[in-house]
Amino acid sequence: MDSSVQLSTEELYITGRSGDPLELAVLAGSMIVLLGDDTTIAPDLALVLAGRKSPASGMIHLGDNNLDITSHNARDRVEYVSCNFSCPQGMTVSGHLSLASAAAGHSRKDTRDILSQLYTWCSLENCMDAEVNDLSPDDRYLTAFAAACLPIPDVFVLQGPFPDKLHPLLEDLCQGGCAVIASLPEIHTIPQSTDRIAICDSDDVRQIVRLQELSDACSILMRLHVRFFPVLPRAVMESLPGARDVLAIRGGYEFRHPGLSAAVTNLVNLARANSRQIVGLEVKPPSYSELIEYFTPDDEPGEADLFCAEDLDI
Repeated sequence: MDSSVQLSTEELYITGRSGDPLELAVLAGSMIVLLGDDTTIAPDLALVLAGRKSPASGMIHLGDNNLDITSHNARDRVEYVSCNFSCPQGMTVSGHLSLASAAAGHSRKDTRDILSQLYTWCSLENCMDAEVNDLSPDDRYLTAFAAACLPIPDVFVLQGPFPDKLHPLLEDLCQGGCAVIASLPEIHTIPQSTDRIAICDSDDVRQIVRLQELSDACSILMRLHVRFFPVLPRAVMESLPGARDVLAIRGGYEFRHPGLSAAVTNLVNLARANSRQIVGLEVKPPSYSELIEYFTPDDEPGEADLFCAEDLDI
């Protein structure tokens, strides 16, 4: 991964209620996810980092030369893709992308080859003549993403959720040296190639963690719901190896377990040993409040949450 900084913040306060300034640096070839739904600052932070919304205070810089993201010279270097993208009525995919190509400065001669490659890469070959507003949500998002690729920006800021088929394309962008910032509302929508996840609450970024750290936290915090037929006595359920915080729920039990695959194996063995059938099994991911509490930093006030080269072992 390139160690150059594509985007960084300086004394950034997203809202007037933010406690400490957000000190963030996003490296070339990296992907960071802002995790949080509409009740958190994640969507607004994405707009701020894309230069589409003003923060309460502070600065956002592009590149190692600290170019102000709001300056004219920063135009087209950061592209924002909204999850609510639409076009004027009657606009087709090919029409929209042709206009986007012209706006990006590509000649008419080059546009044909560029769009041909883009249609294939974004799996839009069968949508070229379709009206954008009539597309499925996934294809509409891919159309917006394709248009954002035409200026060849340094940074992509994406408002999710977005289709799973976009994940390998984002990985391609990172391998090419772009930086990707994605605001996503749910844990299960995070791409596997993500380098860092910013855990957001209503006022701040509470902590920035690696994907494996988040996965480990989910394993620790997840709860399983299981139902047996006939009903299993509580004392037997409490004997399940690894089970913690066993609670009786309607028709079954809720409990924590350090490993999903081990929990399933132990449940099957327990049911078989007691002549029971498992008639329901559900995994409940941790809530935002549980994640935020789990990742509440022990740092002294004012210490920066920095996404930097040293953290990435590069």
